[in-house]
Amino acid sequence: MADLSHALKERWHAQMTALGWKPGDTEIAGILSAYSEPHRRYHGLSHLIYIFDRLDGLHDTLTEPARVWMAAWYHDILYDTHRKDNEARSADRASAELPGLGADPGLVGRVDALIRATASHQDGGRDNDDALFLDVDYSILGAPEDVYDRYAEGVRDEYGWAPGLLYRQGRRAFLKDAQAAERTFLTDQFETELDDKARANMRREFLALGGKL
Repeated sequence: MADLSHALKERWHAQMTALGWKPGDTEIAGILSAYSEPHRRYHGLSHLIYIFDRLDGLHDTLTEPARVWMAAWYHDILYDTHRKDNEARSADRASAELPGLGADPGLVGRVDALIRATASHQDGGRDNDDALFLDVDYSILGAPEDVYDRYAEGVRDEYGWAPGLLYRQGRRAFLKDAQAAERTFLTDQFETELDDKARANMRREFLALGGKL
């Protein structure tokens, strides 16, 4: 975990330098502390590494990297599986901290809106930067089977407090809705690359949880 924290801290400071913002030592310490919470089995430091590794390959297609970077750092900073407002609270945290780093009000508002959009991952007329970030966040659905299975196990562990029947019902509902959607991803790039695999993964998990086709 120390190696992950070090790599992420270096990435943060490189981004702050590129943007001409303040170093943000206090802010990155808070971010890393949040993503290191012991109850996080999927939404932890490895999730941030995964997000940024995918974003690295998309950098040349982003028109406003700062928006996507800051949404990535803050989108799961507050994560409590007993609550339904994690995205809203995470957006509020970003909106409270970004101005002090050097973000202008317009950027703060766009980051806030993008983080809130992770609650549904729906289009809503979003631009390419927003759509790419939302697809990156969702791209685990189209991962190889072993990676997807670790993700599914991690999410189940994060809901370890939930009785098995209750969890299976809730998870099946999510998987059923996702499979019923016309598209899995917002951008054609991700839809072409990952939709078939994502649907196969979700179908497999749905059946394993006792779902009926």
